[in-house]
Amino acid sequence: MLRTDKPSSSHSLSDWKILFPFWVSAEKWKAWGLLGLIIGLSLLYVRTAVWFGIWDQKFFDAFFAFHVGQALGMLPVYIAACAFSAGIYVLQTYLTQILSMRWRLWNTKVYLQHYLQNTTYYRLEHDAAQADNPDQRIADDLAQMTTLVLKLGLDAIQAVMTLLSFSIVLWEIGGALSVPLWGHIYHIPGYLFFGTVIVSVLVSFVIEKAGGPLINADYQQQHYDADLRAGLLDLRRNSEQVAFYKGEDAEHLRFSTHLAHIARNWRKVVHYTWRANFVGTFYNQTASIILWVLLVPKIMTHALTFGAYARINAAFMQVRRSLQWFIDNYTDLAGLRSTLQRLAEFERIIQQKPIQGIVCKPTNQNTVSIHNLVLNLPSGQTLLDFGSLTFQAGERWAIYGASGSGKSTFLRSLAGLWPYGSGEVCLNSAKAMFVPQQSYVPSGSLRQALSYPLLPEQHDLHAYEEALHAANLDGYVSRLDEEQVWGNILSGGEQQRLALARVFLFQPSILFLDEATSALDETNERGLYDALLTFLPNCTIISVTHRKALQDYHQKQIVLQNGQAFF
Repeated sequence: MLRTDKPSSSHSLSDWKILFPFWVSAEKWKAWGLLGLIIGLSLLYVRTAVWFGIWDQKFFDAFFAFHVGQALGMLPVYIAACAFSAGIYVLQTYLTQILSMRWRLWNTKVYLQHYLQNTTYYRLEHDAAQADNPDQRIADDLAQMTTLVLKLGLDAIQAVMTLLSFSIVLWEIGGALSVPLWGHIYHIPGYLFFGTVIVSVLVSFVIEKAGGPLINADYQQQHYDADLRAGLLDLRRNSEQVAFYKGEDAEHLRFSTHLAHIARNWRKVVHYTWRANFVGTFYNQTASIILWVLLVPKIMTHALTFGAYARINAAFMQVRRSLQWFIDNYTDLAGLRSTLQRLAEFERIIQQKPIQGIVCKPTNQNTVSIHNLVLNLPSGQTLLDFGSLTFQAGERWAIYGASGSGKSTFLRSLAGLWPYGSGEVCLNSAKAMFVPQQSYVPSGSLRQALSYPLLPEQHDLHAYEEALHAANLDGYVSRLDEEQVWGNILSGGEQQRLALARVFLFQPSILFLDEATSALDETNERGLYDALLTFLPNCTIISVTHRKALQDYHQKQIVLQNGQAFF
């Protein structure tokens, strides 16, 4: 689903809610220590740059005064200073990378915790209009955010320190400008510094106007790129179904639509980027002219040596680069602001409290009690007025109904996954197990897939062998520790049998089966239900099914018809 709304370009406190938590977490002392060390190295690096400016003046004054021996004698110190400066830069980069990875890992763990609790991942998947592509926001946006914030933030700190250090140099060496006007002489102190500041501010204002829309364009571009990746993942997951349908042309059309959105928005990104880059590049290439114009009064009074010019030029370049931090980093700033907006939107949604229309209460009993249960669609329209019913311990119920009558939705409401509606459900969820029609088979060893969501070590080999035997999967006993993408190897029927093998392994007291044997032939289906009665003779079983043949395995039945439940 494509979003057509555009994010606001105004700053929000939500940005700080994303940026600040790491710095007050349990990692704060290491984080602040690393940050302080990096800033200290930045200050040292700036001080070496100031020293280079002084050295330049002495060297060129000696060199152009034909004191060649004195000038060459200064070179070993210069080489040593270059090595020292390079070491500072390398160490600062290394520590920044460490801090960036620590911040990213911490953020990712926190976001994953929020994403996985209260079945938020399920809610977002079934309401993609709220926050599209959560995988991209967790994996890509967080990584980009930490990298850009540290890069831009540390560059800004270094720019400020450079500005303070070289502004003094530019102010002192540049001196004052004397301007005769209307019979009076006006002195402008630090005119080189003020001229540089005024030009840089004006250029920053122009570039903001030229490239302002780039923020919204970047936001949309991230969204469209993520949609393409999601489509490719969807094709991978359903490659067999697409191949059977011969849906290559349909998939090509779908991907072409994604590419069309990317291309159309990309034109906007390129348009606003070149406008901003043109202003910045033109300013960089013509900046020396500003200095030459500002130095005309000194040239006319013969008050400028080559050494002094070298030092003024170095100071001017450093001050100019510091002041144009915004100009040089405008594209990255636009990308960061759009990333922060995506993360703020995502965080706002994952922290929303789930809808509490249907109340689920825990109980220690093996019964399932339902009181005045009404199931609604997300639109508010009533889907099923179930009423009240208690499934007693050890009872076996079959639920029948036409497609769309609410059978699976009824089980979702018992599992706490369907909040739309009203009523109350009392269930011992610790002893209950839900088996959906389409089983989840994680990659890894077959033992891990069979024991999911528990750890493989929680059961011994005999328990695994017995569960596989009961599910008629004896041929896989020898492959328990084989690592494969089992979801691609096992057939649909074998995946359903593996799901029932989990039931035999876990031994729940309450079992919900949502057409969990629909892909099996009648012989295998009956064999599995026979095994259920053997392994779980006292288990409360509620089966959603279309097959009347399973009626023999259930004592009671529920028929869903015309929005009502008939017991």
